Amino acid sequence: LIQDKAEEEKGEEGNVKKRGGDCAGRTGRGLAGRSIDRKHVSRSFHRHQYCPGFARYLSRARTKGIGLKKNIFACFAMASRVVCSSSAVASRRATDGGIRSRIATSRRRASVCRRVLEKPSDEGSAVLDEEEIVDELKQMKQEKLERAGKYRAKVAGTETPEWNYARVVENREVFPKLRELVLEVETSRELVSLRNSYCAVGKLCQLKVKGSEPVALVPSCAPFPAEDQHAALLKLRGDLRAGQTKLPEEPLNVKARLSVLVSPDDGAEVYDLRPEAEDSDPDSLAVEVGPFLGSGLSFRGPIQSVYNYSTILICAEGKGVGTARAMIETSMGRGSLDLTYREDVRLYYKVANEDSVCYEALFESWEKEYGVKTIVHTSSFLDAFDDDDTLEYEPETTAVISLGGEEADKMAEELCEEAEIRLHVKSTQEQDDMHYADTGRVV
Repeated sequence: LIQDKAEEEKGEEGNVKKRGGDCAGRTGRGLAGRSIDRKHVSRSFHRHQYCPGFARYLSRARTKGIGLKKNIFACFAMASRVVCSSSAVASRRATDGGIRSRIATSRRRASVCRRVLEKPSDEGSAVLDEEEIVDELKQMKQEKLERAGKYRAKVAGTETPEWNYARVVENREVFPKLRELVLEVETSRELVSLRNSYCAVGKLCQLKVKGSEPVALVPSCAPFPAEDQHAALLKLRGDLRAGQTKLPEEPLNVKARLSVLVSPDDGAEVYDLRPEAEDSDPDSLAVEVGPFLGSGLSFRGPIQSVYNYSTILICAEGKGVGTARAMIETSMGRGSLDLTYREDVRLYYKVANEDSVCYEALFESWEKEYGVKTIVHTSSFLDAFDDDDTLEYEPETTAVISLGGEEADKMAEELCEEAEIRLHVKSTQEQDDMHYADTGRVV
């Protein structure tokens, strides 16, 4: 276009080489009232005139009668964008499926740009053609997002199933009318989100047998360690090892043992479950474990301080002893109270009679490994506290934790009033809800 303009002004064929200098200083009005430096446009033309694609687009634009002042920048930008993207893609080695898809996308984009430059003069057909171009561009954008979604780092557990099959490993009787059910459950963060997992002491397990109504059970083991999720979390982030390629892979399975306390009141189907073979087909398993309920015991706050509260008194009865075991055995784990570093920790275990003591074989190991001394009593927590002659405490540095329901909380409250202990953590009082990320965006 600039060459034709220069030839018209000079009228000589040989003066075309000097058109950059002749056009210097001449300015016109461009799009949106901006001035056009024709010298700059001329030099840009010299840099790109060797490219056949650019010359082809300019020749077509010239035949369509596109004006210099109004459309030179639009035509130049569109043509150069297509040419430069095509040359950049062509310079890469097309050895990967992702590169081939990008080349195909650039070719489709180039075809769309050609159709924009060659749109017919008929208004009716032009409208239809523009709609087709818009639809095609939307489809190309959607395909690009789908390709990118395969390799984008995901937020753990945002698309995980609510319920997962679990295998019954053992069903043993701890004392009359109370059994401990041991399950092999799935804990992989690819299949179980953090909000649905057993990550804090005091959360309840949801279990159903063969599609029946869910039953809430008390876990009697420590929460699953976060270290086991290392490989699954790296996979969710999209991290690769040396020599690894991004290919579709099956989710990583991370199995763990979960023990829960079961009584006849929880239903005969749950109470009478039988162990299943290790090589059982997942679809043939009878038990399903769903999201864990609650947010756990309220261990956040002043009680976390090991030195401010060096003495801990745990009051448990009934199934609360299962929660006490979980709290003791997670002494140094996630969300624990670091009982090993406390000066004195006592477990006042209230039972109906001497034959209904649960986990009696573990009392010695608890005291040896975690420093927790267990005192079994058939009366109230206050009577157990009064009969404990070996306890030396300061009310300001002592905290009480009650486990076992509202009745246990009331008896522990009496102990706190009598002993002038101010800090009391109740089993019916859960900690504040955690806030989980639903997307990968940083807010």
